[in-house]
Amino acid sequence: MQTPLKQNSFDTQTGGVTILVSLMLLVLLTIAAVGMSRNSFREIVTSAFSRQGAMARNTADSGIEWSIHWIESENGKLGTGSAAFLATRKTALLVDDTLAGIAKDIKSGSDYAPGASLEADMKLPGPSGVTQGFTIGLTRMGKLPITMMSQGAGSSAFTPATGGPLKQAPDLWAVRSDAQVQQGGVTFIHAREAWISTPVE
Repeated sequence: MQTPLKQNSFDTQTGGVTILVSLMLLVLLTIAAVGMSRNSFREIVTSAFSRQGAMARNTADSGIEWSIHWIESENGKLGTGSAAFLATRKTALLVDDTLAGIAKDIKSGSDYAPGASLEADMKLPGPSGVTQGFTIGLTRMGKLPITMMSQGAGSSAFTPATGGPLKQAPDLWAVRSDAQVQQGGVTFIHAREAWISTPVE
């Protein structure tokens, strides 16, 4: 004969186990939900940083394109503001051979240091609350060596083998563009460098 007390005790233990399992599942689901919300927040922050980083990269590219346009002599004659400073700095570097290989700030003429304040005409339009622009450092790298071709056939005046510099070779420049994208209290920086050749002046 079975006693009702034992049957009730078994049912009570089964109910207790069910409650414990349910509580454990609830705790695990809560931990998973909190973890997912943290990951979502982290992804939002990461995507915002990626966007600002891409803006800085594109701004640095804009500085290189700007330099390629204004370093050309015919364009430089028409430039105003920072473009005129670039043309002036280029002329000064062509005259003084001792400055070859030294990066110069296009406005001040002093040695170039990244992170200088942005000039008004070198700032680019951007979203509200975002300031973006670039600074340019210009370095004269000398003459572009020309090989595997004959120059001035029949005349020794064009031959670079005499020991002097080849005056007919194009000038070679290194242009460094340092972009700054400022939003709130955060500044994103990206640098690009390009080598550009210009015709002999």
